[in-house]
Amino acid sequence: MKKIFFLIILVAVAGGYFYYWQGFTTPVSQDESALSFTVTSGEGVDEIASNLFDVGLIKSRNIFKIYIWQNELESNLQAGTYLLNTKMSIRDMVERLSTGQTEDQEITIKIIEGWKIDEIDEYLSSLNIVSPGEFEKLTKQPISNWPFAFSMPEIMGSVPASRSLEGYLFPDTYRIFKDATASDIIEKMLSNFSTRITEEMIAEIKKQDKTLSEIITMASIIEKEVSKDEDRRIVSGILNKRLDIGMRLEVDSSINYITGKNDPAAEYKDLEIDSPYNTYKYYGLPPAPICSPGLSSIMAAINPIDSDYLFYLNRQDTKETIFSRTYEEHLSNKNKYLK
Repeated sequence: MKKIFFLIILVAVAGGYFYYWQGFTTPVSQDESALSFTVTSGEGVDEIASNLFDVGLIKSRNIFKIYIWQNELESNLQAGTYLLNTKMSIRDMVERLSTGQTEDQEITIKIIEGWKIDEIDEYLSSLNIVSPGEFEKLTKQPISNWPFAFSMPEIMGSVPASRSLEGYLFPDTYRIFKDATASDIIEKMLSNFSTRITEEMIAEIKKQDKTLSEIITMASIIEKEVSKDEDRRIVSGILNKRLDIGMRLEVDSSINYITGKNDPAAEYKDLEIDSPYNTYKYYGLPPAPICSPGLSSIMAAINPIDSDYLFYLNRQDTKETIFSRTYEEHLSNKNKYLK
């Protein structure tokens, strides 16, 4: 009887600890909603906890207070206005509130979907956040030469060690501190990527007998090839069909990755470049992503739509994607829409 009672107590304690651990490590939401939150001089832990709860930044006042008291941080909380968001855990919020990382010390950066590493580097250096080439140097080397103080995200473990971080730096709007380093920004972008690629998405990728690297590479092509979300899954189906029937992908975006050009269509002379990224010359996917794809393109790569189409082109005037079933129909559409 005593043994059963002891087990009940043990299970209750373990359950309580798990609930507490989940409470201070799990954010309110995976959808980021930023809020300015002010701690006024003289406010105590009870008031701060209540205010955070009232604006929807934490789920439990008690867990917030327990975390503060357990870590003896009562005297560390500093007055000021902070930019907090619903994707932050209690632990993240307490760290910010106790180090005085106030809103006026932050700036907003916006990494655009479809940017390559060198474009991100150029953008960050134009804002004087990093030195020219600094971001690119850190992110273009093989991940086997991991140069960062933070650990490689677990999700990156399936990426070939010879690859760089091209494609895995998630494009999004970020709040960073004015003195953030290139490494700080990279850590934030990789962390965001790890959050966006859910367990359900990984399960579906495995179900299709594909790898994360293949999906992100396909998504990066889709990102560059198609501008409208509603067309991306159809183009994904077309590109997958080409792979299945042993046809070259023949996408201009991979040629432009080699040449660095941003023209909608690759020049004829460039189609002869001897590179594994030349999808007019070599079969299969390029060896690695050609840009940072957004979530819409990643979802399209995971969930292609099967159709009768095998060809497509993009009108430059309306950005509309025109689909064709045969090469003859495709040539007719080129003459009609690409004059």
